[in-house]
Amino acid sequence: MVKIGIITDYANAQLIKSFLNMKKILLFIILAVALLSFKKLEKNGSKEKLTETELKSIKENYNWISKEFLIINFRMPKSSCHYNNYSDLKKSSTWWTSYYAKMKLVNVHNVFVYSDKKKAKKIIDSKAHFEDVNSFILNNFFSRSKACYGIVVVNESGEFKKKAGEYTQENILELINSLK
Repeated sequence: MVKIGIITDYANAQLIKSFLNMKKILLFIILAVALLSFKKLEKNGSKEKLTETELKSIKENYNWISKEFLIINFRMPKSSCHYNNYSDLKKSSTWWTSYYAKMKLVNVHNVFVYSDKKKAKKIIDSKAHFEDVNSFILNNFFSRSKACYGIVVVNESGEFKKKAGEYTQENILELINSLK
């Protein structure tokens, strides 16, 4: 009877030990996936390029005249976002102005483009805030994205880099530098 109890205790201890090891492995996998999902932009990724017609359209639609780079801060349709990304656009605009002011960008034309012009009509001024004319930005840069935001940086030659989802000041600088 004592032998059976010892064997059972040993089996339970082994079971607990293997459960704890599985828990550690699962935690490691979750951590690895989380870290990889926040990867940096590819530094050697190939540049994409707009056609002459597309470049001309972007220059006309977003008043891009003399700067070397155009930054398009794009707000996706509400249907692509898990929350209402069109709430309190005035406050959001103030925040973005402060955010970019800290960067001291040179030779950059920075605009904000809204996929849903009806929800953004109070902020669209055709100076810094624009509608997505004919859904050009959505269809050409973010057609399959399920993010709330995206950014596109275009140089004078029409080469561009983009990032779907939220982005940092570091991401913005990386996009610009990759197009120099």
